[in-house]
Amino acid sequence: MLYFPCTPVVQSQKKPDYSPFSFKLKIAFWNRIGLPSKIGSVLAAVLISFFGLCTTPAPAQTVRFFNGQNGLADISRNIFAQNSDGFFYIGNKTGLYVSSGGEFTRIDKPDGSPFKDTVAIAGGSDGSVLVAADKELWLRTRGGFEKIPFQFDGRISLAAYGMDFIVLSGEGPARNGGIWRLYRHQGANPVFVPLVKDHADSQVPSRSPLKTEALSVMASEEKTVWVGCGTALCRYRDGGVDTFDERQGVPHEIWRALVISPDGSLIARSDGKLVIIAANGGVHVEDIPYGLPEYFRQRPSEIFMLRMTDGSLLTPGHGSLVLRSSAGRWDDMDWPPGYSPQVISSAFIDREYGIWLDSPGRGPVRIAGFPFWKIFLSGNDISPVHVSGIRHDAAGNFWIAAANGLFEYAASPSGHDGDHLLKHLELENISFLIRTGDGALWTAEKGKGLIRIDPVSGQVRTLPSPEPVTGALALDSGGRIWVGTVAGLVRIDDPLRYVSHLPTVFALQNRRINALCFDQFGRLLVLTDSVLFQQTAEENVFDPRVDLESFDIGDGRAMAVAMSNDVWVLGTKGSVRKIFLPEDGSPVASILDDGPKNSDSTTIFRDSRGWIWLGGSHGLDVSTPNGWSHFDLTSGLTSSRILPGSINEDDDGSLWFGTENGLNHLREPGSLPVLPDLHTDFLSARLDNIDLLGRQRFWPEGDRKLSLQFIAPTFTGNREIKYQYQLVGVDPEVRYSSINFINYNNIKGEKIIFQVQAQDLLNYRAASSAVLSVRSSGLKVSGFKGSWWVVFSLLAVTLLSIILYRRIKLLRA
Repeated sequence: MLYFPCTPVVQSQKKPDYSPFSFKLKIAFWNRIGLPSKIGSVLAAVLISFFGLCTTPAPAQTVRFFNGQNGLADISRNIFAQNSDGFFYIGNKTGLYVSSGGEFTRIDKPDGSPFKDTVAIAGGSDGSVLVAADKELWLRTRGGFEKIPFQFDGRISLAAYGMDFIVLSGEGPARNGGIWRLYRHQGANPVFVPLVKDHADSQVPSRSPLKTEALSVMASEEKTVWVGCGTALCRYRDGGVDTFDERQGVPHEIWRALVISPDGSLIARSDGKLVIIAANGGVHVEDIPYGLPEYFRQRPSEIFMLRMTDGSLLTPGHGSLVLRSSAGRWDDMDWPPGYSPQVISSAFIDREYGIWLDSPGRGPVRIAGFPFWKIFLSGNDISPVHVSGIRHDAAGNFWIAAANGLFEYAASPSGHDGDHLLKHLELENISFLIRTGDGALWTAEKGKGLIRIDPVSGQVRTLPSPEPVTGALALDSGGRIWVGTVAGLVRIDDPLRYVSHLPTVFALQNRRINALCFDQFGRLLVLTDSVLFQQTAEENVFDPRVDLESFDIGDGRAMAVAMSNDVWVLGTKGSVRKIFLPEDGSPVASILDDGPKNSDSTTIFRDSRGWIWLGGSHGLDVSTPNGWSHFDLTSGLTSSRILPGSINEDDDGSLWFGTENGLNHLREPGSLPVLPDLHTDFLSARLDNIDLLGRQRFWPEGDRKLSLQFIAPTFTGNREIKYQYQLVGVDPEVRYSSINFINYNNIKGEKIIFQVQAQDLLNYRAASSAVLSVRSSGLKVSGFKGSWWVVFSLLAVTLLSIILYRRIKLLRA
């Protein structure tokens, strides 16, 4: 569901291990992007709150408008691209714009004129960008823009192809156009060659459908190019062309949009059909149950299709957009209240899995968190508050335990959560929710006793406790219920048999039980305010294993057991300790390796995959086999404040998260994307008025002012980016800053070496380093591979040859 937040946006990401900040000379990125030294007018990311929204459940996705700059909201269609360094490009009839994560600035041709009528952009694998504008092709590399000698008239499509590009002009060779490969290897001048070549010794013209059929659309991935050729689909790979037509089961259609899946399969759509061609050649066909909006009936060549990492597809249909799930179910895309569906003329998924949408006259919009995070919606007068437990019953209905009662919702065939409230039990301060073998649901009413609910009969029965319960519940493999109280541990040995009240405390008398869980060997762990107990071989005896007071975590409040059998303990101070409990010997406690640096966690949970989730005022942190990842408001959550004890796993493996502004549902945790690596780049470098990123320069002797600006392009964490840098010979040691610019006064000498590296501390990512290395005799790339050193090397070789020649001649004489 797409909703607009009522709270400000914050930013976020992920990390590989932080690399050491080394000053070994590497390849510099001194002119990686060549943006102007002064960023243009700030384009604020606007968060719009619609009427009444702040009193209803908050959004499940973060929506940002980029319509504050003249040109981006033009009535023309915006087109999108992103290069491998993360810089994001938007083009339309007014010009070409670039962003490093927040604001956009217009970039112009070398002569200062704008790229008007930009009709296609493609981002290359080496940071390059190919732009089609004004019926010309322009290639942007680290050295700036270069005009490519290629003229086109009419439709043109661009796609990256490894280090090269594929260019489809018009409708291909059969219609006075072409499909070309733009070679650009080893610094040589770019050259066009036909994608499909005729053999030099062949006397028979090529019968390839890429030359004989009208070409409608193309897409490339790795070394494979798919093309809509006539009414068939053609695959170019390793110099050969495979045709999929009616003989292979592909319908006789004009194909308008193509998507290549990570497994190598192709998804294609026409006006009314969808076809999936598996990597092994299998073909699946289905009708699209939605007609096209009028906009695309008039412009069929602009039909698009996006594939999400969870396998779902987004494409035009009906009045606006429709979604096809990975299971094949079609549905209208949901829109925010007060925000009526509009025709979307173009769309794009960036590297950080934000979806960009554009409507003519509105400008681009970025949606984060779609389709991963869903909002629990309730159209009733009362909704769950501070959720602590979620379970499905045998009928498929789901129950929610919350601070304001117990809620039952009907199973929704549409897949939308909270469509219909069946029952609300007005209970106070309940927590946790477990289901016993007879299908009964059990919850604890803090300060009182246990409550048993029979979902079939609807009977609700209260089991008072001699001692007030704390809310800690656990169900063991034998079906017994363990209950924590303020004065010890209680156990129900046979929950299926009727009892009128809870038994008395049988263990850990006079101890407040705050959390219960089982380790990998089935032994019960009991967390009290100051001690972690472990069940012994004698079932009713518990061994005090860890004294929490010595670890500076405050009173013990929650815990989880990792797959390695380490116990993660959370205290009232927000700190988390990982504790190893050996069979013999003393426990070993440690802080989390490369884990969250902040200490404000309020809840901890381990899911069935072994992932451990930490929640608090900062959002969510999860430890997976790929390392740590972070999620907050800008990742799609309704709020960055996760409530204590509000992380739950459903029977289907999906996860629920209770936040200050509502309840989030993560349907497919395994499909959460891994954020890409960051790249540090220079935006500007000036010595007084001399542009150090431009052509080779000289500067006179004397004191000079050095101004540097750098960035690590990202749409999900600029606020949390930190930079470490050093100017060799000036800074005695590495310096750290949260701002992305630095000025030095009184720069002397003829040599400047500056290195900077960005780090995303919140999301555990370290960027590549960028190095600026220049001399007064001209610009020199780090690694000393600039033209000056080439000349020096040639002179040295020539001089050495002369000396050797004269010495040999002298010896012979």
